[in-house]
Amino acid sequence: MTKTGTRRRPTGFLGFIFGRQTDYVRRLGPLFLICLAGFCFSLFAGFQLGDSISMEVLEELMGSLPNLENFDLTMIFLFIVFNNVFKSFLWMVLGTLGGIPPLFFAVLNGFFLGNFSYSFSLEYSLAFTAAALIPHGIIEIPTILLSSAAGMALGYALINRFRGSGGFGQEFRRALRLFVTKIVPLLVISAVIEVTLTPMLVVFLGLV
Repeated sequence: MTKTGTRRRPTGFLGFIFGRQTDYVRRLGPLFLICLAGFCFSLFAGFQLGDSISMEVLEELMGSLPNLENFDLTMIFLFIVFNNVFKSFLWMVLGTLGGIPPLFFAVLNGFFLGNFSYSFSLEYSLAFTAAALIPHGIIEIPTILLSSAAGMALGYALINRFRGSGGFGQEFRRALRLFVTKIVPLLVISAVIEVTLTPMLVVFLGLV
C-alpha cells in the first residue's frame, strides 16, 4: 500500500526518457508540434527547391561548416556535439524574444536538411542519404525540436510575466534543467551514432 501523497514515477516512453520532467515535456507538446510542422514543411520545401537555392546562402545562415576531411573521429565527434549543443542552447535562450526565434531555427534546420538531402541524393543516392541521416536523425531532430519548443515556452512565459501573470524564473529553470539533464545527453548519443553506427550501416548496406 502506497503512502498518501507519494509521487508516482511517470510511465510510458516519455516517462522512461524524461522521468520527473515528463509533465513539463508533455506541456511543451503543442509547441513541439508547431516546431515539427514547420520543420517538416521546410524540409519538403528545401528538397523540392533543390538547386534553385544556394548551399552557400544556407551555410551563411546556419553557420559555416569547417572541412572535416582532416579531422580524426574524436575531433568530428566533439565538433558535432559542440555545434548541436551550442546552437540548440543559443536559439532556446533567444526564445525570450517573443518565442519566434526557436521556431525560425526549426524551420531553418528543416530547409537546410532538405536542400542538403537533395544535393547528397544527386551525388550518391537517395538510399545512401537516408542511411546517412536516419540512424542519428531519429534522436537528434526531435531533441533539437524539443529545445526549440522549450525556447518558445520561455518567450510566452516572459510575455505573461510582463502582463503580470506567471513566473518566468520557474519556466527558465525548467528549460535549463531539461537542457542540461536530457537534451545534452541525447545530442551526445546522436553524435555517437553519427560517427560510429551510421558509417557502419552505410558500408553494411553496400552503399559505398
